[in-house]
Amino acid sequence: MDTSLLLVEKVATSTAIGLLIGLEREWAHKEPGVRSFTIATLLGTLAWIVSPALAFVEVSAVLVVIILVNVYSLAQDQPLQITTSLALAATNVLGILVGAGSFFLAFACAIVIAALLSWKPELTSFTDKLTVSEIRGALLLAFIAAVVYPLLPDQNVGPLNIVNPHSIWLTVIIVSALNFLNYILLRLMGTRGIPYSAALGGLVNSAAISHFLGQELKRDKGASASMAPTNLVLADLSMILRNAVLVIIFSWSAEMQATITTAIVLGPMALAAGVIILISWLRSLKRSSDTASEGKSPQQAALISPLDLRYVLTFALLFLLLTVFSGIGQRFFGAVGFIVVAIAGALVSATSSAVLIGNHASMHLLAPTPVAAVIFFATLVGLVENVVIFFVVSRERGITLRMALLSLPIILVGMVALVLLVLFG
Repeated sequence: MDTSLLLVEKVATSTAIGLLIGLEREWAHKEPGVRSFTIATLLGTLAWIVSPALAFVEVSAVLVVIILVNVYSLAQDQPLQITTSLALAATNVLGILVGAGSFFLAFACAIVIAALLSWKPELTSFTDKLTVSEIRGALLLAFIAAVVYPLLPDQNVGPLNIVNPHSIWLTVIIVSALNFLNYILLRLMGTRGIPYSAALGGLVNSAAISHFLGQELKRDKGASASMAPTNLVLADLSMILRNAVLVIIFSWSAEMQATITTAIVLGPMALAAGVIILISWLRSLKRSSDTASEGKSPQQAALISPLDLRYVLTFALLFLLLTVFSGIGQRFFGAVGFIVVAIAGALVSATSSAVLIGNHASMHLLAPTPVAAVIFFATLVGLVENVVIFFVVSRERGITLRMALLSLPIILVGMVALVLLVLFG
């Protein structure tokens, strides 16, 4: 039986949830408002406390009231409040959850509901920008994740027993979800300028950003020429952070020491890139204001959606091949074989190499210090590759040399951190 203190906690929690969602509706000038939402939440909580059976009857009564209110609105030639009505019904159910003692679930759902209601302009703007292929890709990935993933065998298969389909596809889902989050930010903010595209696009594919910066320089040799090196360092910074995060995500639960060594090496590299960007930005403030007055609008980097079927399958194939080759290399040549494959694989997909390194660390197939060394050299390959791609596209020797000189301190800082780790770690 509920104690008095627990009853107070339930009433206070349901009141807080009703106020949270109701205040948002009040600020949006919607009816019903804060009082109606708070009462609806309390009604659900009190009904459950009295009797679970009464709670089901109470939900039906709330739904009838919502229907009658909308019918009255139609009779008065007023628009239907569908979203607010659904929010009110959901808030009433959250009150029942509180009455049943599910405080965390109720609060989590309340935050999600309030966020969805308050982010209407941003969500509408984003959905307007979505293409048919992106929507189809998202639906297809959801189908594959929900239907295909549970059917894959969760054990090593193949002649050498080095491929786990269940683990590989889980990796594909996680990486695609992270990339899609970056892609959403890029779609929402990319039109504000090339730096946003460089910073956010670098999280998805820094090589594509290097290609884009080269094309942008060919289109506009004015502002692009002065800012291209800084923008490339922005993309490099994003790549370094992405590689570090992926290794940490896939290794920290089983091998915390590998997470620490990765941060020790890639952390200073990211810091050095940030300092270079800050200095370049301070020096270019006046040039940026002059360029803005010319009225030129930078293009947006053309990145493939991470939820495009071709992108998903390409990444899955690359990761599968790297897994197979690294497994073969480790089986016949030991750790050296894996290291060679992981570093060479960064030329094709630094993301795949970072995930592969994290997975090997989590399975204790690679010691913490070698993990940091391999991800450093894989990142080094990406830094050099970005400069080479930019030169191949733009054919600008002077600017490419500046990019290489800006990349050099980042590499040197990483090398020093790695040497110190080997000597004293």
